[in-house]
Amino acid sequence: MLVCRNEAIKTLYVIPGQDLVTDEAQALRTEFKGWIGQKTERLVLDLARVQTIDPVGLETIVAVYNWLRTTGGELIVENASSDLKKLFLLIRGDGRLTISGTGWPGSKDTA
Repeated sequence: MLVCRNEAIKTLYVIPGQDLVTDEAQALRTEFKGWIGQKTERLVLDLARVQTIDPVGLETIVAVYNWLRTTGGELIVENASSDLKKLFLLIRGDGRLTISGTGWPGSKDTA
């Protein structure tokens, strides 16, 4: 998992290295605990390498999203498959969740 922080614009960039299943989700959760207390206006979650998200992965993403909502931040999901885009649209609620128009590189996914 690659995690970069741009302090100038208070943005975190997170790129999971594989499907967001239990092990990778737990690694993301561990990273997430380190972010608490830091002012973050947006988190960009790039799912280019993710085809599957299990319940633990989804729970982790929802926890990050809820944390950002409480701080006035925004979650930006990039490179999600059309199925994942639909799932994120269902959980959007009243927070700031942006799902980019991009999909799998070379795919025709649109949501």
